[in-house]
Amino acid sequence: MQGFLGTGAPLLQDITVLGYIILMIPAMLIGFSFARRHLFVPHHKYVMTSITLVNWAIIIYLMLASYRENVSHNVPQGLNYAVYLLPTLHLITGGLAQLIATVLVIRMWFENSLPRALRFEPIKPWMRLTLALWLITALLGISIYVTWYVIKPWPATTTPNNGDTPSITATEEATPDSGTIEATPEATPDDIAPSATEEATPAT
Repeated sequence: MQGFLGTGAPLLQDITVLGYIILMIPAMLIGFSFARRHLFVPHHKYVMTSITLVNWAIIIYLMLASYRENVSHNVPQGLNYAVYLLPTLHLITGGLAQLIATVLVIRMWFENSLPRALRFEPIKPWMRLTLALWLITALLGISIYVTWYVIKPWPATTTPNNGDTPSITATEEATPDSGTIEATPEATPDDIAPSATEEATPAT
């Protein structure tokens, strides 16, 4: 289903980007505010747990599948294009943030039963690092949405694959502004590199 923001993005992408802007980023800042005021239990504990669980659901259901199907086959050779570089950076920062956040959440719930080596003490630097990585990941996610569906600086000729992300589908005529192409029967995604045509221009 097509989204409602008028960018041509699918509905799920519109909901996700708005969800992060309206709910997830403010929730991260609220959780940080609770920690600053030493409202760890239950306020900070519940907020951080909720964010971590929602992020895992989005990563597993949407982001990993999208990256594998539409980006991974253009890495590393396509990393000079924003449509492939931004999702790769998003994967790295988001994965690191989620791993640290998951350990911290486990610590919050089972602090008294964990060995001292797994308590991440002092915890404040780890909490601040998690927040910074979360915010960077969220901003990268918004940048990916704008790049794919608003700016559209796609290499060669690209179209959204199943309405999700740009993928290279043919060679001859590149139309980055519209995201449409004239496909040739012989062209396949695996045969075409990001720099396949003279008309392709790198993203800046």
